[in-house]
Amino acid sequence: MDIMLVFWIFHIPAMIVFVAGMALNLSIWLQGTVNGRSDVSAGRKLSFLIRASLATIFSARLGALLKALVWDGAIHPTLFSEHKLRWAAHFCVFGGIVLLAILSGLSAVSVDIMIPILKMDNLFTSIFANKDHPITAFLNEFGGLVVMVGLMIVIVRRYVIRELDMRTRMVDTEIILLLVVIMVSGYLAEICRLAFEFGELPPTAVYAFIGYPIASLVRTAPLPWGEMHDWLFLFHALFSSVVIAYIPFSKFFHAMAGAIIATVNSLPSEEAPAVSAEVNCGQV
Repeated sequence: MDIMLVFWIFHIPAMIVFVAGMALNLSIWLQGTVNGRSDVSAGRKLSFLIRASLATIFSARLGALLKALVWDGAIHPTLFSEHKLRWAAHFCVFGGIVLLAILSGLSAVSVDIMIPILKMDNLFTSIFANKDHPITAFLNEFGGLVVMVGLMIVIVRRYVIRELDMRTRMVDTEIILLLVVIMVSGYLAEICRLAFEFGELPPTAVYAFIGYPIASLVRTAPLPWGEMHDWLFLFHALFSSVVIAYIPFSKFFHAMAGAIIATVNSLPSEEAPAVSAEVNCGQV
């Protein structure tokens, strides 16, 4: 069975659902007002938002926006000063997911586009197309560990300590479970791959500092490691695709939108993009 073929058969429709969901959210936003006017057509509102966004990107305000995105969206010093444990969970989960998403994207582009189609077999593609390269092995392991640490903090705060300032709802439990399943299935798939390929692994595979030691311990067990890897990888990939398709309809989207809005609002008034001052979007 060609697991990558199965993956793409399911992944492409999932991405279509994701795009459709984002378009639906955008259509709701376009029910808002522009310069206090509600009689402007959705097309003109969209045109205004695109022009305002491009004007921000290709202007001196881009630096301020990126600084605000990193400082207020990712580092979040206000949250750090208010609640350091909550900040640690935010930083680990947010930062780890962003790192893993970037690595996954670079790997997919290298393996599926740059090398086979564009024939660009260079230093860049050799790094991200090779799971056992020191950089990719270490960063993937580090990113996964950081996310798991963040999730452990969240679980302890919500379900063990039960801090008074937190109200756990079903949607919060749902998000936590989705992320835990993605992370655990990813680690299990990696361990199975390393155990199956152990005798042929390059020395640099040791940089997978969690998966490699575990694989070295369990590899002698009489288990079909290769077949287990294929099924676990397929489950991990398809489950991740389903979660991505679900993002526009979940709290994930509202969290991302809230971070973007907070970033824009944190900019000095003279540097804020025109869209933040002139468009009041409808509530989602």
